[in-house]
Formats: sequence, C-alpha cells, structure tokens
Amino acid sequence: MPKESPAAGPPEAPSRPRRPRAAGPSVGIADVARLAGVSVTTVSHAISGKRPVSEATAEAVRRAAKELGYSPNRAARNLRLGVADSIGLIVPDIANPYFAELARGVEDVAAAAGTSVLLCNTDFSTERELRYVEVLRAGGADGVLYVAGEPPEPDLLRELGEAMPLVAVDEALPGAGATEVVSDNRGGGRLAGEHLLSLGHRRVLAIEGPRRLASAQERRRGLLEATAEASGTEVRTHPGDYLAASGEEAVRGALAGSPDGAPWFTAVFAANDLMAIGAIAELRRHDLSVPADVSVVGFDDSTLASLISPALTTVRQDVGRLGAIAAERLLAAIEDPTAPTAPRTTLPTELVVRESTAQARKEA
Repeated sequence: MPKESPAAGPPEAPSRPRRPRAAGPSVGIADVARLAGVSVTTVSHAISGKRPVSEATAEAVRRAAKELGYSPNRAARNLRLGVADSIGLIVPDIANPYFAELARGVEDVAAAAGTSVLLCNTDFSTERELRYVEVLRAGGADGVLYVAGEPPEPDLLRELGEAMPLVAVDEALPGAGATEVVSDNRGGGRLAGEHLLSLGHRRVLAIEGPRRLASAQERRRGLLEATAEASGTEVRTHPGDYLAASGEEAVRGALAGSPDGAPWFTAVFAANDLMAIGAIAELRRHDLSVPADVSVVGFDDSTLASLISPALTTVRQDVGRLGAIAAERLLAAIEDPTAPTAPRTTLPTELVVRESTAQARKEA
C-alpha cells in the first residue's frame, strides 16, 4: 500500500458574502414565481406564451411582476422564438490557456446558433463573481455556463438556476441542481499513476488542486488508487491552487529537507499543466534534470504542454468539446426549459506521453 503523507491543506476560504436581495430591474423570474405562488416554469410559460396557463394563473404572474417591478427582458421575447440572443460564460481566469480553449468551444457552438457569448472573468474574486451573477440575472443573458474557480455558495447557484437555464462545465457542483458537463478526472488520475508505475517510479510528489473542488479530489483519488496496486510506493501530497506558483512552491518545500539537494521523490504528478510547468521551473533552479532526475506528469494537455521544453507528458481533456457540449446543453434548455436532460455528461480522458517522463533514476 502506498503511504500518503498529506501536508496541511490550504486554509478554508472565507464565507461567501450573502447577495443582497435584488430589487427593481434586478428582480428575477424566480422572485416573481415565489410571490405568485407558482413554479418558475409556469412563470416562463405565462410570459412567453409557449405553453397555455389559466387566466387566473397568468393574472397572478402579472400582479407579482408588477409589484416587484419585474420587466420581461429580451430573454423572454426570445423564448417566443425558441432562440437565445446571448448566454453568459463565467470563468475564473481567461489568461489560463485551458479556459481560453473552453471558451472557444462555447463560442463556436453559440456563433453557429446566432447567439452571442457574454464573457465574465472573475479572476477568482468573490465580489466580481457576485457582480456578474447580478448582471446576468438582471437580463444580460438567456442562460449561463458556469465554470467554478472556487466552490460557489449552493444557494446562489440554485437561485440563478431558478431564474434561467444553468449548466456547470468543467467542475461538478454537488447540491446546485445544475446540469453538469465534466471530464473523467478520476480515470485521468489513474492513467497518470499507472504510467509512473510502469516506468518504475515508487516515490511520488503529488501537487493537488484546491481540495474544495471536485476535480482536484477526483484526480488525487485516481492517482492513489493506481499507486495502491504496487507495493513499496510512497505518495506525499502537497496543496496547490491550479496556478504555476503553487507548483514551484510544492517542489521548493519538498526539496527543503534534503541536505544534499537530492530529492526523495523520483516523479511529480501535478493536478494541472500550469502547476506541472511551475514544478519543472523549480526543479531546474535546483539543477535537477527533467526527466533524468525527476519525471513530471501534468493534467489537461493545454496548448502550453507541447510547447515547453521538455514537452510535457499529461492527461488530456478534450477541453474544446467540453465547452461545445455545455453550450449545446444550455441552448437546448433555453429552447425548451421543460425538456428532460441528462444531469451529468462525463467525457473520457487519455494519457499523452511526451518528453517529461522516463524510467526512474537509479539510486547510488
């Protein structure tokens, strides 16, 4: 069995501030539904005319909308036509090539449907995320694609999902009630672990993503499942945040206790490519060669993975397809909010072997 020696996890994120109740033009369809005592779907039908409702129900919806100051926006008008004028895409860091590729997949599908994409880059900021959610709820979009950078407040997403169609992409969001389009992160973690074992690696430094995110938990779980199958294997985990600097920090910390500078580990598994690139940079600063001294495996197969030297062995996600399928799911939900849809779509991952991995080094 592998021995896992977890480092202290990252500090808990501060509690997300509660969003003030919307008023005036920021009132959403969910607010109207609550006051009228009907479902969000019924309000949608009463406004759009796509499904018949009784005159009493329609009158209740009109009264509630008037009392709250709710004015049907272009999303409601587009419901009559069964099309979307625009959709929102919330991402944590558009400078990361991974999210840029995902956004491209969304844009390709949306453009083909004649739909605009409103890009909301949160930069991992709670305040910016809340502000974007308010803008989208107030009528800036007919539906939302949500990419979590930090686990959101479930109540916030549930409310957003009641106000308009919502699809979570890249990260699973348990409890949010959203349709999800994700990759097989657990299977990808297993692929990385099996590859390292096949090269004779038995001592692995695992740089995790944020433990609060489902993707990070699943990648770690898959790696540990794979390495558990080989006796004498040791995996030590170090917290990370999916940014390159945390990959550098993890390696620096792991080397700090080595009196002769020789690493105790022969391989690094980083839960995304940016942290893997950071790890390679830090290994070089300590005059360690990749892969002669230490092999490195990433996760994502972002555009940078094949461009760095040595080219990065990594677990590929079909990121563009993730975005495209999520956009298709969202547009279908906008066209017919009552149509059944699969709660989760999981895309396969695959291992891409390049130059950053080799046989484990021989000990003197």
